[in-house]
Amino acid sequence: MTILVGYTSTSEGEAALRHGRDIAEWKQAPLNVFVLDDVRSDDDAVLAEAASAGAIVLERDSRDHHMASELLDMAAEIDAEFIVIGIRSRSRVGKFLLGSDAQTIILGARIPVLTVKGDDDDDR
Repeated sequence: MTILVGYTSTSEGEAALRHGRDIAEWKQAPLNVFVLDDVRSDDDAVLAEAASAGAIVLERDSRDHHMASELLDMAAEIDAEFIVIGIRSRSRVGKFLLGSDAQTIILGARIPVLTVKGDDDDDR
């Protein structure tokens, strides 16, 4: 069984990766990190460190799909047991007016999703 982390090069993404690594270690499960933004794995020190610790880094191949859909498709493809994503606080109006990749992942996932906040998140 595999743990899948949706990673972005933000404090939320780093928090998701930290928690994903902890869960994978606790469950003694493989860790896959799906890069959701345009950062290259060999240019990102956090991803390089994760890869050197045994995580499999997966990068997006196609820009045709919505980011959240790609993460959910990847979770099904690798038969993930758990998804970990970082979230940031939004105001009530922001939640109403704007869609959210995190919300799409939470509602669309067929497996448990852990959402974590970044270290610099200030509750709005």
